[in-house]
Amino acid sequence: MLPETPLPKGMQGVIRCPTRANPPLLSVSWTRDGRPLELDKLPGWSVRPDGSIVIATGNDDALGVYTCTPYNSYGTAGESRPTRVLLKDPPAFTVRPKEEYFQEVGRELVIPCAAHGDPPPAVTWLKV
Repeated sequence: MLPETPLPKGMQGVIRCPTRANPPLLSVSWTRDGRPLELDKLPGWSVRPDGSIVIATGNDDALGVYTCTPYNSYGTAGESRPTRVLLKDPPAFTVRPKEEYFQEVGRELVIPCAAHGDPPPAVTWLKV
């Protein structure tokens, strides 16, 4: 488990439980600030099959220090190191591409795009 887990403010975030299990993982229990995490009392929170927590909207409710304990049919090897969940502003465009570009056939087309954030975002492209 990493010492810190950043979640984007106002967006979906994931707290991962790093597991490796043979036989396969059966369940994962979580604590926050030393107390059992009761996901059924947290609207918009769920657990993936790999034991990761999905938080629908990152807000102050997610702040805290988390640990996870994975279980398989043999039991568990113990709880993870703690990770402190922090809220970070989501990345923002510093240069946003336009809706449409026109260029003559055979000529180079440059479409600018840049963003900033903490941690620095990766910019990826998709052709629709």
